[in-house]
Amino acid sequence: MPYTKPIINTHTHIFKSVDTPSYLAKKIVVWPFYLIFNIHYIVETYKKYLKRQEKKYTHRYKNRAWEKYVNSNYPLNRLLRRILLFIVNVVFFFYAIYVLLPMLSFWPFDEVLTKFYDKDKPLMQLLLCFENRFSYLSILAVLFLLFKNIRNKSLKFIWKQIEKRLGKDMIALKLRYINILEYAKYKRMSDVYGRLRSQYPPDSKFVVLPMDMEYMDAGKTKRPYPEQMVELLKIKADHKETIYPFLFAHPKRMNKMTNVVVKGRTLQLPYFKGYLDNSGNYMLNDCAVKSYLENGCAGVKIYPAMGYYVFAKELLPLWLYCAQNQIPVLSHCAVGPIFYRGDLRALDAQIDQHPIFMQNIGTGETKLRLKLHKNSLFQKNFTHPLNYCCLLEEDLLKRVLDYYDDKELNALFGYDTKNKEKALERNLSQLKINLAHYGGEEHWDQFLEQDRYSRASTIINNPSLGLPIKKGLKNVNVVEDYWHEVDWFTLISSMIINYDNVYADVSYTSHDLKYLNLLSEILDNSSIKDRVLFGTDFYVVSNHKSEKQYWIDMEGSLSTEKWNLLSDKNPKAFLNSKYTNI
Repeated sequence: MPYTKPIINTHTHIFKSVDTPSYLAKKIVVWPFYLIFNIHYIVETYKKYLKRQEKKYTHRYKNRAWEKYVNSNYPLNRLLRRILLFIVNVVFFFYAIYVLLPMLSFWPFDEVLTKFYDKDKPLMQLLLCFENRFSYLSILAVLFLLFKNIRNKSLKFIWKQIEKRLGKDMIALKLRYINILEYAKYKRMSDVYGRLRSQYPPDSKFVVLPMDMEYMDAGKTKRPYPEQMVELLKIKADHKETIYPFLFAHPKRMNKMTNVVVKGRTLQLPYFKGYLDNSGNYMLNDCAVKSYLENGCAGVKIYPAMGYYVFAKELLPLWLYCAQNQIPVLSHCAVGPIFYRGDLRALDAQIDQHPIFMQNIGTGETKLRLKLHKNSLFQKNFTHPLNYCCLLEEDLLKRVLDYYDDKELNALFGYDTKNKEKALERNLSQLKINLAHYGGEEHWDQFLEQDRYSRASTIINNPSLGLPIKKGLKNVNVVEDYWHEVDWFTLISSMIINYDNVYADVSYTSHDLKYLNLLSEILDNSSIKDRVLFGTDFYVVSNHKSEKQYWIDMEGSLSTEKWNLLSDKNPKAFLNSKYTNI
């Protein structure tokens, strides 16, 4: 294999179905039907199915299957079977059309079908002997249960109709369920990790990201997040040189007490707690985050689509600690099937206005307006790349502090509210952030397709600057345009150019070969090439291609220099910190 240096995959998952909430279908499938799609029930049913399938590997089953195959190959048997299936399909189709006849009463079907199903005809009198049209459902049900051919065709048709009516959200949900079911057969996260490692050269390394989905209002998880971390850190202890787990940060967990295993003992500690020492360094008290970092965690994972902004009040002290110690932060930065399922108004009465950014309305300025669409669409406001500028830009960070108006936070950053022009004593300009997925394939497509919008061409026309992010954020008219009109590929590329510690991984987004040319092109940009990271989003991407095909396709499409940057040099720069040295 022509790989040149050890591969570092900066974006993988090995969590289990017990770590997901019951009702991922909420807000995608209407109540009460989303209750049917309870992921835990589906997984348990699938496990029982797999257990029944195990008999296929017995000698008895194999011998019977062979006998059935031999018998079915006799010419007469094959002919009779085809005739039977043809008759069954005709009968099923005949009665199905009749039951659905009232729904097909439009030209040209109404006249043709009415004549065809004329009960005055002798044959129809025989076939349509029941008065009630829906009595024939019993015939359809019997044929459905007895014949696999009918069953498969019917279920495929029904599923296609569901997908057509529910659109891409349902398709994304279906893929998520398929992935979870595919890996439900593995009892331990270490088994999933073994599956991941087996598809890479032996010296490869992996960033493994946990998921804390207990606060997305989609039902309960079977296993609490802290137990997921116990299992993940056990894998780290067994594979110290190959796995680099991150810990998860959700604003609603930050102030809670958490069970943490320390040296074999279970202690109840705050999830996150710290203090500012006399030298202006943020230090950690005994807490879950400190324990996780000291026992092998290499960074912090967040998922704003679950209903919060990256500048949430509870997260700001953690960001200061990360900035001062170069601890990497990986944030989901794309639109996908995992998002907050609850009532958005319950999160904030003014949820339809951005807390920090402003816009011009002709008669003055007001908070940036965010139309309150359904949750799957509104999530883009939580995950928008410009939100991270509210941390990196000191003037915007001051606005964040003004928004919360909290004395402890002001003291933490050394913010003099009586002299707001004075620089902060501590800021977040050195915060190291990976905007995962590089905006997502939807925005890569948008970038490639826009040929009349000048801002979409800035990365090509002005590769050393891109969009003037820092200058643009000071103009309310430009902010509104950036937020609503500019594709995220352009925004993230420009942020990488404008900020020294912004990275982006290409996980999931680059699963399609059509995007690899764009990836190669962006790696030619000397201002960007050092901060693009290889990642796959295993096992989420497995419905598209295997891991080995993913990295082999990418390696084969890029020059050796670009591949080594993407999969070795850049990930090392991103991961190295107080706690990690690769």
